[in-house]
Amino acid sequence: MGFCLFNNVAIAAKHLVHERPDLGVQKVLIVDWDVHHGNGTQHMFWTDPHVLYFSVHRFDAGTFYPGGDDGFYNKIGEGKGAGYNINVPWEQGKCGDADYLAVWDHVLVPVAKSYDPDMVLISGGFDAALGDPLGGCRLTPYGYSLMTKKVSK
Repeated sequence: MGFCLFNNVAIAAKHLVHERPDLGVQKVLIVDWDVHHGNGTQHMFWTDPHVLYFSVHRFDAGTFYPGGDDGFYNKIGEGKGAGYNINVPWEQGKCGDADYLAVWDHVLVPVAKSYDPDMVLISGGFDAALGDPLGGCRLTPYGYSLMTKKVSK
């Protein structure tokens, strides 16, 4: 339903955790900063406590593609996966470096430290970048670099 025909990040996370226990990766954090919600990734790990999925995306009351309520903040996972799905839905475009970095500093980084993943994977679409005609957000290359540094620590 989304733009990803083959979600290499979700496939890699599932393979690392469930197919290759010999690698010692028991917990994966997926950070999705693409402007569109990663509904396929969310559904793939909805009940899985071994993968923490964090998505920041345009939502616009569920009207921004891919639409629906999957990207709403109250969608947190289910069963053993409850609490391992975090959505930060923007209600308009125009979000820039300061907005994203505030979410990183006050939500993502504290949660990531508490979760203590063995591996961090970034689902890194760049359509939240300043000037993207579809995304409408205002992230700069410097903003992306800071987000990467903060999640790498």
